[in-house]
Amino acid sequence: MNRTIYTFWTGENEMSKNRLECIEQLQDDSGMEVVLVTPKNLHSYIVKSAPLHDAYQYLSETHKADYLRTYFMNFHGGGYSDIKKTTGSWSEPFNQLESGDYWINGYSIDYQEVAYPPLMGECESLIGNAAYISKPDTPLTIEWYSEMISLLDKKLTRLKKFPATFPQEHSGRGFGLFYQEGLSKYPIGWNEMLGHIFHRISYKYRHKILKTIPMPILKNYR
Repeated sequence: MNRTIYTFWTGENEMSKNRLECIEQLQDDSGMEVVLVTPKNLHSYIVKSAPLHDAYQYLSETHKADYLRTYFMNFHGGGYSDIKKTTGSWSEPFNQLESGDYWINGYSIDYQEVAYPPLMGECESLIGNAAYISKPDTPLTIEWYSEMISLLDKKLTRLKKFPATFPQEHSGRGFGLFYQEGLSKYPIGWNEMLGHIFHRISYKYRHKILKTIPMPILKNYR
């Protein structure tokens, strides 16, 4: 299995000093190779039989990162992390996933982090979206990726008309706090492309989930 941790920076702007320090700490403390994927090197990871969806160019930078982690976990596998610091080594969690009959390894969450409202009471069966390790091409990743593509097929016409205008833009639906309902015509909700799909699909395959990777540090990372 691929023992790389992928991180994504989807904009053309430079990362902050704090973000760069997060990558350096993730590299040092995870014990893994950390690869930063940017617009400059993304092309080298795109599978010929699965080009980027036509909608990708119209997405917010946040939703581009949501797209890419889904794409990479399905087609490449390995680790994914937000550009955030980690709390420990990823070596043993990689070993555990490789040697077992599980498909994905993540970290525990509480009910406030559940992105699919009908599963608010099932947080013990779910994992967070800020970091995970995945085997590629499993029923879980295939369905996760396919549902995202179906969503973008439905949104494409409106995305062309109302593309994102800033990195965290969203329609106001979901749990996002960055934009108020009704102020944006951009057609995708904050967690509509990732968490809403991932938590619904991964719950279906909850017996294939491990929860042993170190908790990411979810504050003071910008």
